[in-house]
Amino acid sequence: MENASKALIIAGAILLAILIIGLGIFIYRQAANTVSDTGMDQLSIQQFNGQFENYLDKQLTSTSAKALIDTIKTNNAGKQSGESGYVSITGVTDKSAIKASSKYKATATMTNGIITAINIEDPEANAGEKLQDLVIQEQEDVGKKVLKDAVAKETIN
Repeated sequence: MENASKALIIAGAILLAILIIGLGIFIYRQAANTVSDTGMDQLSIQQFNGQFENYLDKQLTSTSAKALIDTIKTNNAGKQSGESGYVSITGVTDKSAIKASSKYKATATMTNGIITAINIEDPEANAGEKLQDLVIQEQEDVGKKVLKDAVAKETIN
């Protein structure tokens, strides 16, 4: 009888060990599925960003800039601003404002690895504004120098 009770204890311990091993395998598979799901999210982010990446940080022709605006508008169809997947446009936002002779540059703003905004700018238009700012600054500097010379001259007299 004593051997039978030891055999039952050993059998119970073996069943308990199998149950613990099975539970460990179940938890491992659940964790592996979670990691796989993250990889799929990463893949979908790459696919989403991929539709815009061909245009980013390059000198764009007017045709490419218009195509980028079309791509953004197609992407945003049916989405609200601030919604996941919505990409806002800044700078040149309308195809009618694009000049055939100009070159454009598109830069992206990303949040958590996802493109959320694209700025399309005309470097030539900005160059004119920068030149105008430099001329104004130069005029201010000359005016300050003339005023300083006049004050110095007045102080001497």
